[in-house]
Amino acid sequence: MVTGMRVLTSSFILVLALGCASSTPAAPPGGYSWQQKELSDAEKKTDPIPTATRLIDERESPGKLDQAIALLQYHVDQHPDNVALQTLLAEAHARSAEMLDLAKTEDRAPHQHHRTEGMKHAEEAVKLDPNSGAAHYWLAANQLHAADAERSLGRAKDALKQLDLADQLAPKVDEGGPARMRGKVLADMPGLFGGSTSKAIASYRRSLEMAPDCITTHLWLGQAYVDAKKNDLARKEFEWVAAVKPRPRHEKGDGEDKQKAQELLKKLETK
Repeated sequence: MVTGMRVLTSSFILVLALGCASSTPAAPPGGYSWQQKELSDAEKKTDPIPTATRLIDERESPGKLDQAIALLQYHVDQHPDNVALQTLLAEAHARSAEMLDLAKTEDRAPHQHHRTEGMKHAEEAVKLDPNSGAAHYWLAANQLHAADAERSLGRAKDALKQLDLADQLAPKVDEGGPARMRGKVLADMPGLFGGSTSKAIASYRRSLEMAPDCITTHLWLGQAYVDAKKNDLARKEFEWVAAVKPRPRHEKGDGEDKQKAQELLKKLETK
């Protein structure tokens, strides 16, 4: 599976108890890109798994995720009982939702589309193969997108259950994604609702055992150390992130993590 899922926004969980969903605007007259993509005969004949995997890995380039979704949707329609196709399509939708900003009105409808489709395909993958850790993981990822958009504590708790299953079945998926995302939820969720900085730190450390070079995990672990008032440990994590070289094809996302680490290092210097 392609690496580096970064689901949660800064507002996630902090407002979940409010229980109110954002309004969703109508689609523009021309529709959305995912509705417009047509496949050529050559594209229909291509092997969808490696091609879609490559397209998802190149997601920082415009149009790549739309192309992956169109390709996977065509093949899922032909082979609905294929777990790998259903799972990869769920991932593509989760990645697409990740690229959107719920603070922007124009992003809310496509975000709803992607998280809804992502959950649908992930649920089908889990139904087809309950032992697929990747299917449980991408179901959780899409549930977290829904929790974020709908401000739903229930969605977040459902996602935690899926992440626990994924961590048991496939802990290395998405660069230690199950433990990393569990850590993020526990770090952001208020203690009254089950959040825990110490448990978040333990989850991040487990994730790094699976994927020691994941930039996002190091950044989030550093932030958890700050919350735990372990500034020396936090500084080590931020310095690592600030010094590491961005991955090819992921310069934007990794660059954002590096910039955040540098900002947090400056804040630590004033303490």
